[in-house]
Amino acid sequence: MNAYDFDNTIYDGESIYDFFMFCLKKDIWLIKFFPLVLFRLIEYKLNLLKIEKIYQTCETIINSFFKHSKFNYDELIEEFWKVNHKKLKKEFLDMLKEDDLIITGCPNFLIDYIKDELKVKNIICTDFDLKNKKVNFICFGKNKVIAFKKKYKNKINKFYTDSLADVPFMELANEVYFVNKNSIKKIDKSKYI
Repeated sequence: MNAYDFDNTIYDGESIYDFFMFCLKKDIWLIKFFPLVLFRLIEYKLNLLKIEKIYQTCETIINSFFKHSKFNYDELIEEFWKVNHKKLKKEFLDMLKEDDLIITGCPNFLIDYIKDELKVKNIICTDFDLKNKKVNFICFGKNKVIAFKKKYKNKINKFYTDSLADVPFMELANEVYFVNKNSIKKIDKSKYI
């Protein structure tokens, strides 16, 4: 089994940030959250983001957004993917096999829309309950390891990621590859673990 992160690996960018920006264009009211979202993105890129802050930020923004917004979310997600489908990297889609794993912080409501195209039967992602407007589980950092071990006994042969936030999951893989745009480079995971 090979494992893949989604954002900045299979998808060219941060899908949840892109979704926020997509929604912002439809509802300028969200601008009040832009500084917080940008700050969390910077923390993430610098590998300084703690999972507690992700929960707080998600719940603050999502609860406010869903209470305020009049969108049909199924239509909104469909339209998002019509605009952003081009950001799925063909070379990675071609690499995916049915028994591979995608393990990502991307929320289930975005992944579910394209999961057939991803061709894998194994997906672990952030669990967001749209109906109850609640974040049940954020698939980030050590949570990736916990979620994987609950569900699988498999060994990870190769793991593809763009982020040092995935260091805990790297321990489970025989080989680790860093992805930067379309460049894939095998790394010595012992330098990070």
